[in-house]
Amino acid sequence: MIALLLGLSGCGADVEIAVGRMNPASAASGSGGEAGSGGEAGSGGGGGTGTIPCDVLPSPIHRYTFDGVGDVVADLIGGADGVILGGASLDGGGGLTLDGEDDYVDLPAGLLAGLSDVTVMVWVVRDRGGAYLRIVDFGLATGGEDPVEGEGGVGTSYLVITPSTGFEVRGVSALASDSGVRGEVAIHAEPTLEDGEVHQVAVVFDGAAATLALYLDGALLGSDAVGFPLSGIQDVNNWLGRSQFDADPYFGGRYDELRIYREALAGCAIEAAWNAGPDRP
Repeated sequence: MIALLLGLSGCGADVEIAVGRMNPASAASGSGGEAGSGGEAGSGGGGGTGTIPCDVLPSPIHRYTFDGVGDVVADLIGGADGVILGGASLDGGGGLTLDGEDDYVDLPAGLLAGLSDVTVMVWVVRDRGGAYLRIVDFGLATGGEDPVEGEGGVGTSYLVITPSTGFEVRGVSALASDSGVRGEVAIHAEPTLEDGEVHQVAVVFDGAAATLALYLDGALLGSDAVGFPLSGIQDVNNWLGRSQFDADPYFGGRYDELRIYREALAGCAIEAAWNAGPDRP
């Protein structure tokens, strides 16, 4: 049982992990959720360089808690505020609900710029079906010769978390590419997040190890080799709930928190964050 004491005073500052409360979902099903923290791969394996001790977690460079009211999603650390489009808005309850029809969040371009490693961590509740919904889609699309910010079409580069796909292994997946579908690296797992519970999903792009890893509720679901650097992903459209591919449906559900770290976090650090749960300001 670990609590995360998250400092907001500066990017890159180390933050200590201390004994404290457990995520309520962990108490019911174990810190590894559906896959289990002691699953086949083990929650502490893969996904990170292992250079960051598991009793110290760095501060994220961007953090969104979806508090307040209105259509602005505040970045509490990096100042990269986003805007909610499609008609949804914050209601002051500490979360953002998207309708699965046309609601999404447009975050500023360039959140990945200058990074060689990244961990994108999000707490969500899914409440709509469909394949290739986008919890997170950072990338670029083109429907013609010149890609334009804010426009979808066909994804040309992207870093994606989706709760389900159309494949036989149809559950939560991480996708990354610098060259569209033909260059895509994909990690697919079974859980579809259709249980109405809060889940932590994290994708880790480790530039030094040249790997992509996917975690659910602190447990490693899989990892794979990546043949391109993080800089190969042009994050012009940084979207929550919307895909670079216009044919894909919108995500319906609730966001509780999103964090972006400049480090490739080790599995034990991701598990510690899951055990602590999403922070409140």
